[in-house]
Amino acid sequence: MAEAQALDPVTYEVIRHRMWSINEEGSATVVHVSGSPVVHATDYNFGIYTADGEMAVIGIYLLVPIYTGAMAIREFLARYDDIEPGDVFIINDPYIAAEHQNDVQFCTPFFYDGELIAWLGCMAHQVDLGGTDPGSWCTTATDVYQEGLRIPPGRIVRRGEVNRELWNIITANSRMSFVVSNDFTAFLAGLRVASERMTELCDKYGPDLVKATMQQSIEASERQLRELLRSLPDGVFEHTSYLDRPAPDGGVELLEVPCRLEKADDRLVFDFSGSTPQSPGYGMATRAGTIGAVATAMLCTFGSEVPWNHGIMRPVEMRAPDGLCVTAVEPMPVSGGAAAANWVAMSAATGALAKLMSLSERYESFAFGPGDGSWQLSQFGGTDQYGQPFAAMYLDSLLWGGPAFSFRDGVDSGGAMVILGGGTQDVEQQEMRQPLMYLWRREVPDSGGPGRFRGGNGIEFALTPIDTDQVVGVLGTHGVALPNRTGIFGGLPGSCARYERVSDTDVFSQLRAGRMPRSLEEVGGALEVLPGVTPQVTVRAGEAFNCILQNGGGYGDPILRDPRQVAADVTGRAVTADVADRVYGVVLHDGEVDLAATEVRRAEIRADRRARMAPPVESPGKEPSGHREDRSRWGESLLLRSNGDGTLVAWCAHCDALLGEVGAGGWERLVARLVLDEGDLGPLVKVAASLNVVQWVCPNCVTALWTDVVPVEGKTWHDVQLVGGLR
Repeated sequence: MAEAQALDPVTYEVIRHRMWSINEEGSATVVHVSGSPVVHATDYNFGIYTADGEMAVIGIYLLVPIYTGAMAIREFLARYDDIEPGDVFIINDPYIAAEHQNDVQFCTPFFYDGELIAWLGCMAHQVDLGGTDPGSWCTTATDVYQEGLRIPPGRIVRRGEVNRELWNIITANSRMSFVVSNDFTAFLAGLRVASERMTELCDKYGPDLVKATMQQSIEASERQLRELLRSLPDGVFEHTSYLDRPAPDGGVELLEVPCRLEKADDRLVFDFSGSTPQSPGYGMATRAGTIGAVATAMLCTFGSEVPWNHGIMRPVEMRAPDGLCVTAVEPMPVSGGAAAANWVAMSAATGALAKLMSLSERYESFAFGPGDGSWQLSQFGGTDQYGQPFAAMYLDSLLWGGPAFSFRDGVDSGGAMVILGGGTQDVEQQEMRQPLMYLWRREVPDSGGPGRFRGGNGIEFALTPIDTDQVVGVLGTHGVALPNRTGIFGGLPGSCARYERVSDTDVFSQLRAGRMPRSLEEVGGALEVLPGVTPQVTVRAGEAFNCILQNGGGYGDPILRDPRQVAADVTGRAVTADVADRVYGVVLHDGEVDLAATEVRRAEIRADRRARMAPPVESPGKEPSGHREDRSRWGESLLLRSNGDGTLVAWCAHCDALLGEVGAGGWERLVARLVLDEGDLGPLVKVAASLNVVQWVCPNCVTALWTDVVPVEGKTWHDVQLVGGLR
């Protein structure tokens, strides 16, 4: 019987791995057929879904739309009762199942002997689908009707025949119709190849075994994740992130995105109900995009332990009412939400997960600070060097540094969590296609957050127009007025995002003289820092545009980093000598560590903290009875023990000093509070006037235990609230 055979482990593994191979072949076909530089930089994905729309195989490229693909398939199934072989469905409506209009999804049902066995889906960011701004990232839009074309759920192919009327309507609304048309052709090619391979698989093993393998794989992942969750303590874990954007008065508007993670037995609830209400302007995210962001956080946190598929999302619920900045509804503009409010939600979700995972000795190495802070849109258009109109999105912004872990540094220029298998564009290809020349693309020292393990450094890239009079850019990002990529357990945040333009340069005269400028100062001219959301910025021939990325936060107190590692960082130009001394407390002479001077310098840093810190709100009280050996760790900051009445007692994990009983006010009331200034944070971190970067330190040894970005009036959330004690 087929169902009994499905349990055979050899057959199961052969079919499961064959489906991964099919998915990769379909994905590779899309890349090879598409001529889009966006697709070549891996802003796309491909997946195999069950007949009812659950993710069976997930590609490793842009992750958020994989879950929106599942939402889209369920929408097709709900709307159509005449789905047939040869149909291909299309959707990009962000209020239904997309991040934003640029992310067009093609899905085809896979039939075998007349039975619906599975779905195949692929998507890619389209370079332009209309709207007020080239590239369809419409930073000044006040409603969705000013943005790119919305495509409701429908058929782009019917029984193998392309719906040319719909195809032409879509491409006619694009400034880059040929590129969009070619991408659509690539989608159909990838889906056809994958369909043929799925047919071969069913020919060999039968459709029942293929269906059973998909179902068994999803159920196995769900079972493994639920077992993992049951090993973790129940409770509530909170983390707040912010979306910053320019305010009409020239200041900064901050939108709050708090995540309240509720963990009970084998279930997780991500609650974003406290987020700022939606408002017209750049950065609103739809519910589909935010659910996709939560799915990405789950995949990246648990994916090394649990096989990737829909089973990872079965124990998960996302809560938030409609009408928030993370659940925007029509007619809110959402073109920028694909890399704004939903990414902030992803940062908040990963921050909350890190606080949960760090209570487990087995899984605390899974914890990391926000993996992706902000996508820095750098979209340019105009007339190219061949006299033709062009629109180009530069994906160099994917090369930011990764977050630090409890056992290693973050990866330098390691790419995005949201595109794990991603890369970026080739410099020479970009210069061949667009009228912009790179002055540099290089890693920035000190851009990763300091810590016992430091966050990864990321890049900056500079461009200047060539063979054209000017280009017009659309810029959009967040993390300019605060660091979204906070560290954990005392680690400091990574650098903020930044756009710069230099006018009246002599860059071409230097190049003609055979000199390659190595800094903005060397190109001369007047430096201007551009707002994080800047529509219609003109960069003329002879001017330079520079983009600095937001990068990963550190793990642990920086003054606990091995001085030899700091010396190696300075030698490798990852850290400057100034930051080595001022933040890490490491004194170097000719590249070698002066251990005696370093010990003195670190003592000075501790003394400075003690002089500036506010004392704990609550005193530690009397040492509780019981064995200290019964304590559990929270990362490398606290030792915790459950009392018989369900309360928690905390000690400093560094010096073992009793901090006191963790009450309703949170553990922060038991430790000292220090507001950090620019000298503490490094040269690339900026903080809005309404926020503080606060370091929570042990009142006894003054070791940093946590670093928060909080409102000036104080922190309003609690990192850890346990229900039923520790496990």
